[in-house]
Amino acid sequence: MRKLQTISTALVATAVTMFSQVEAVLAQVSPPSVGQSSGNIKDIIVDIGNWILGIAGAIAVLWLIYGGIMYITGGEKGAESGKKIIINAIIGLAIIGLASLIARAVVVAIGA
Repeated sequence: MRKLQTISTALVATAVTMFSQVEAVLAQVSPPSVGQSSGNIKDIIVDIGNWILGIAGAIAVLWLIYGGIMYITGGEKGAESGKKIIINAIIGLAIIGLASLIARAVVVAIGA
């Protein structure tokens, strides 16, 4: 349990610092206009990507909550299953966060 808390804290701290640094770099770029595309194919693709990442993030958070509930309310088997779900949800959130960062970097690099 202690090891899981340490890993979770480290991942959250890393994610917070990564996002704050990226926002400082992207401060000169106008924010994405989700749902307000100019009709340009590039803007439509960026909007779709933002929607997909947002939905994936929401699903990962729901799995994290579900795993936490299983961990708390389950017996020995439920706790083990909940622990695996929590770890996988955290890994999923990290992957989604990195995908978002990479997508933003690519958009900035190509001048979108």
